Amino acid sequence: MSTDQPTIMASEIAEIPAVVERALRDGASELDGVAALVERRPPRFVMIAARGTSDNAGVYARYLVETTLGLPVGLAAPSVTTIYASRLAWRDVLLLAVSQSGAGPDVAEVTRAARAGGALTVAVTNEPGSRLAGEAEAVLLLRAGDERAVAATKTYVASLAVLAGLIGRLAPEAAWPSLLPGLPAILSRSLDAGRAWLVGEGADAVAAFAAADEALVISRGHNLATALELALKLKETGRIFADGYSSADLLHGPVALAGADVPTLVPRPDGALGTSIDEALAVAGRAGAAPWWLGGPEVAGRPHALALPRLPEPLSPASLVVPGFLLVEAVARARGRNPDAPPGLAKVTRTR
Repeated sequence: MSTDQPTIMASEIAEIPAVVERALRDGASELDGVAALVERRPPRFVMIAARGTSDNAGVYARYLVETTLGLPVGLAAPSVTTIYASRLAWRDVLLLAVSQSGAGPDVAEVTRAARAGGALTVAVTNEPGSRLAGEAEAVLLLRAGDERAVAATKTYVASLAVLAGLIGRLAPEAAWPSLLPGLPAILSRSLDAGRAWLVGEGADAVAAFAAADEALVISRGHNLATALELALKLKETGRIFADGYSSADLLHGPVALAGADVPTLVPRPDGALGTSIDEALAVAGRAGAAPWWLGGPEVAGRPHALALPRLPEPLSPASLVVPGFLLVEAVARARGRNPDAPPGLAKVTRTR
């Protein structure tokens, strides 16, 4: 498609700040109610059921729950329920079932089985009338409106915000929950900064990724979700073999993929986690990698870097993914592809 033709994906990325504001404001009573339910039925374990983009939101939730609430978290393998028909010990488990459409049979079936087995089941979805919403005991709505592009962007960030809203209510003494009301304004600034970057130094990033058939996206901690999500988007919209890795896992073999001909994108939060990422990227740099950085103020002044407003690490994935989405959309167009309708993909994928 034409590189200057507007896309639905771009228009939906532009909606993200307003969507997050609506999800947190209009969903406040839902979040309060679910938090109260969790407090009345405290779990011993948290399980997350999701697929695709929602699975990446689940990775974020895992870090958020484990670092904030101190509860162990697992990511469900739906086939254990849908194919193997195994019966799990669900009592005293909190199941967070994340699906933008709420139509995936496997996630809904895991939710049905978990609820029948005694779990407290909470659906995070954009569709109040979906099967998933009907199977769950409680529902948190994303309130993102219709999402027409196949690549989910506004519902992904809304999922992050709603999950943060829930966990923040369960641990109000943590440092970051009080900053949630200001998140939409931060996202607006990230959106503006990303747009300006892409017509400046970031134009070289678009060219580099558009010319490549392989790419790496590297991060760690809460932003492992960001790396996985942006790699997924590069795959589905640009048809690039993009892999997302933890910077720690990168050193256990995949660093061999790094090189000058493999563009590397690094969502990097400020603080100790960012320093850890730097150490791994230094190793990749010796193989010729010249990373593009999306980060907080600490990346300011680095070559190939976009510095965004400072946020505590638990909230940074929402901010860092927004300019990443803009980059992905621009790369797809530069490769002559329509990011709104990737070949072989539909908006709703039904697996069991």
